[in-house]
Amino acid sequence: MCFGHSVPSGLKEATVVENGLIASDMWRLILNTREWTGPPPDPGQFLMLRVSEGSDPLLGRPFSMAGFERKGTDAAIEILYRKVGGGTLTMTRWSAGENVHFLGPLGKGFDFPPPGSRSLLFAGGIGIPPLLFLAREMASRGRCGDLSLIYSEPRCERFFPLESCSLPGMDVHFCTRDGSRGRKGRVTDWLREQGDLSGVHLYSCGPTAMMKAIFIMVAGKNLTAQYSLEARMACGFGVCMGCAVPVPVDGEITYVRVCTEGPVFHGKDLIEESFTGI
Repeated sequence: MCFGHSVPSGLKEATVVENGLIASDMWRLILNTREWTGPPPDPGQFLMLRVSEGSDPLLGRPFSMAGFERKGTDAAIEILYRKVGGGTLTMTRWSAGENVHFLGPLGKGFDFPPPGSRSLLFAGGIGIPPLLFLAREMASRGRCGDLSLIYSEPRCERFFPLESCSLPGMDVHFCTRDGSRGRKGRVTDWLREQGDLSGVHLYSCGPTAMMKAIFIMVAGKNLTAQYSLEARMACGFGVCMGCAVPVPVDGEITYVRVCTEGPVFHGKDLIEESFTGI
């Protein structure tokens, strides 16, 4: 595990192309940024999006990317979000043509599974964006048939409309708390019923309690697991240390920053206490 980091050189400007409700309390934001330089982002990386040009709110907000597409020298970035506070309330009022600023891409994304391997993607609620991005990238490589997405929400109307995406061959299982779509229960109920998981590549993003439960269930099994951790981020590039979580290193517990060493971590590098739910 590498603990180095670099500070981004500056804010990038993007123009709002689309911003609207696509599910119960879920918004889709499409940004166009001019003259994208460097490689495309990896699924699991995130942006620190400036919600205001003033001091209220002062800090940016971290958002995992749900999609990325080059358009000549420009690039389109897709973000999914829910209204949870003043910052995201402001975002719901953005309209097409407005200019916004962001830092990114930031952090460490997912490692792709090797060809021919089986992958399980566990998404809980607004944890769907980085896993949707991963599925889209796998689709571009003709590998959606290797994926099973296990996706949970409290109620059916809160799901992202997967039918709007081209993900041919991906196996999808829905779980709802009230049984209004798919099976009634949690993604861990589905996982508990699976047989031999040897060689599986598991990916998870969602509520901390869900990821911790998955982590405990698969501990000691012959599989590879990656988790996109949640933490409060103030800067997004490792300076403020506000998103630190405990991990084991050489038999001792130390703290690493979710924004730089993560947000994606391999399960072998975590302990139960890493899932702090900050």
